[in-house]
Amino acid sequence: MPQTHSRNSCNPVIAFINAQVLSLSAYAGLLADWIDTGEKTPDLRAAEPVFAVKRTAGQDHARSADGAPTKHTPQADMPEWPTFSDAAQRLAFAMRIPCTNAIMAVADFFEVHQMSDSRAPEVQFLMRLRDAALNDNTFRLNTDEYRPHAAYGDLVIDASLNGTLLFSDGTRPGFMEPGDTVGLLRYLADRLRSVQSVISSGDAG
Repeated sequence: MPQTHSRNSCNPVIAFINAQVLSLSAYAGLLADWIDTGEKTPDLRAAEPVFAVKRTAGQDHARSADGAPTKHTPQADMPEWPTFSDAAQRLAFAMRIPCTNAIMAVADFFEVHQMSDSRAPEVQFLMRLRDAALNDNTFRLNTDEYRPHAAYGDLVIDASLNGTLLFSDGTRPGFMEPGDTVGLLRYLADRLRSVQSVISSGDAG
């Protein structure tokens, strides 16, 4: 993790990571019973009052048979919540997209704040996860391409992962589990806090 960033520059990144962890925790908590037993299916209609709060009607105008816009906005159809036969499929369905979104969001935040070029293995690990997320949940790793060491704990990203899944699709295993995502994000936030401590100690001298 680079230590050239000021203490203040780390604060928004830490706050953003913490927000992602909080969102993942809330989402997993709300769906925990459904993932485990298939019971307590989420009531998607309960989201309608939340989504009804908006500043514009946007482009949701109804159209007549000839394609001309009408004065009435159509009622949006709520998606149906799917059913799965086992917990592994429910876990994959429930957590893959939220974990993917968190990885991409934090990786983009690192890039914007000029931290993505760090050769810290965990930062490189995060950036390679983003690449896989953007490649349809699949690692695309050229054996001839140089890439810095990318690792988090016992997880190492190298060319042997080429063609494998980032997260399970419910049938095939994935490289990462939801807990690995949260663990990585927490680790990165802790590393940034340690950078702050070093900077603070230097300032005090």
